Amino acid sequence: MRLKRKLEKNRHQVMLQDLEQMYEKGEISEQTYQEMKKKYEEKLKELEEHLEKAEEELELGFEELGEEMGELGIRISEKVNEAVAKAMDKVHLVVANLPDSFETYETGEHYTEEEVFEGSFDTDKVRIDFTTINGSIKLMKSDEDTYKVVATKKVRSYSEEKARERLDKIKLNFEHQKDGTEVLRLDPDEHNATVSITAYLPGTAKGGILSGDHPIIYDLNLDTVNGRISVAGIHTGETELDTVNGRIEIEKVHADNMDAKTENGRISLRDTDVEIGSVSTDNGRLELINVKGKTITGSTDNGSIQGKMSFEHAELETDTGSIRISPKGKGEYQVATDVGSISIDVDRSIPYHIEAATGMGKVRVASDLEIASKEKRRIIIESAAYEGAGERLSIDAKTDMGSIKIR
Repeated sequence: MRLKRKLEKNRHQVMLQDLEQMYEKGEISEQTYQEMKKKYEEKLKELEEHLEKAEEELELGFEELGEEMGELGIRISEKVNEAVAKAMDKVHLVVANLPDSFETYETGEHYTEEEVFEGSFDTDKVRIDFTTINGSIKLMKSDEDTYKVVATKKVRSYSEEKARERLDKIKLNFEHQKDGTEVLRLDPDEHNATVSITAYLPGTAKGGILSGDHPIIYDLNLDTVNGRISVAGIHTGETELDTVNGRIEIEKVHADNMDAKTENGRISLRDTDVEIGSVSTDNGRLELINVKGKTITGSTDNGSIQGKMSFEHAELETDTGSIRISPKGKGEYQVATDVGSISIDVDRSIPYHIEAATGMGKVRVASDLEIASKEKRRIIIESAAYEGAGERLSIDAKTDMGSIKIR
């Protein structure tokens, strides 16, 4: 179907050229020329829209295929680990008689144990310093006036007795420091185990003038190697989130300064205010949905970028992946990909200036946007009110291999 539409589009382009020649030679009247020209142009526009839709669906299909392949790799890894564990189960009698130093090998059944820490804050400025190697870290807003931290320890063993011994050896090293700045600190000695941390945090300080209109501001330093990090519903100041193998999810957060990094996993920000932010992943996509603030930079080596945002300045970059953004209001945006398409939804309620360039591909522009300059692989569009406007939108979009669509 796509090939058929391409051939039909080429045919109508030739017919339009023939019509122009016939009119120039005086072979047809002005009325016939205008009627036929309008008919051909409408048909060409219809065919272009169908082709653009087909190309978008094809690009999306490749992107989804890449994500599915990544998930398939994870599932294969899980199956391999499960098979290894089952194979080890067959020699559990031998292992059971080995010295205690062999107990830390992760074989056998899973056993878990929770430790809960509760307390209250005396100020509206608190630092959260949580570190784990194998396990997730999750912070969420609580309607209570007190905090609760739940640490879940998990080990594997062939006997419950040895599992309990190993669980008892895991020291969580929890501390609530109240001298000066309040600090919650948790840094477990894991002993080849998994420790996941979930914290329920009050949104406002307790009592006096600090209640109601005075939210608690949390400075965050969250660090894990194998696990996801998620933060929801709280107000944060200095925010550092770091994981190697895991996703990062931020929702309904107001952050003054955020730095979020992962090597393998996607980063998602939703319904969030970030004054100054930096988000980066080596392998994974970036999702910035209903996010606003002053400045943000986002980068991924292998993954797409999707943004519905409002920033004074934004820089978004991927090596391999598509970029789709819908900026709202005034701001300066720089978006770039080496291999991938770019799609931009233009906010027409504000004066705009957009430069789009591609090394190999096409640049398509909606018919109602004002083109200031057009070359084969570079287009500048600018509204009449842009020059001299106090509030305006500026976008610079570049791709080496891929198409650009401005709509």
